[in-house]
Amino acid sequence: MQKTILITNQLATGSAFALLLESNENVFIPSKVMFGHGVRLGQRVQAIVVPNMTRPDRTPWLAVSILNAAVEPAVDLESLILEELAEEGRATVQEMQRSIGKPYDVVSAAMAQMSANGKLIRYIVFDLPEEDA
Repeated sequence: MQKTILITNQLATGSAFALLLESNENVFIPSKVMFGHGVRLGQRVQAIVVPNMTRPDRTPWLAVSILNAAVEPAVDLESLILEELAEEGRATVQEMQRSIGKPYDVVSAAMAQMSANGKLIRYIVFDLPEEDA
């Protein structure tokens, strides 16, 4: 069946994961399906999806073909994130997601990749209660 999916993550192997927009269920996209389409993280595309018989507990759908990779122009998430950070200085994934209007999973994956590539510095901060003096 033909469905609109949102690319949320791509592995070094070329395989990718997406969300089925109508139900927010996970879709696995094998590297041979991804190859040659120029699909990017955060892009919505039309795909033929079928039930995943290999790992339905983790990804209930399998994309067997990408029909139209130009449903929506690819957005350069890195540029959006860096522009927003230039204005704000720092932000959580939730704050960034709300600010640029992209799904949480997409923003989280993009920021993690940027951190791994040295383009962002990740801080983990814990809010500890103040002790009574």
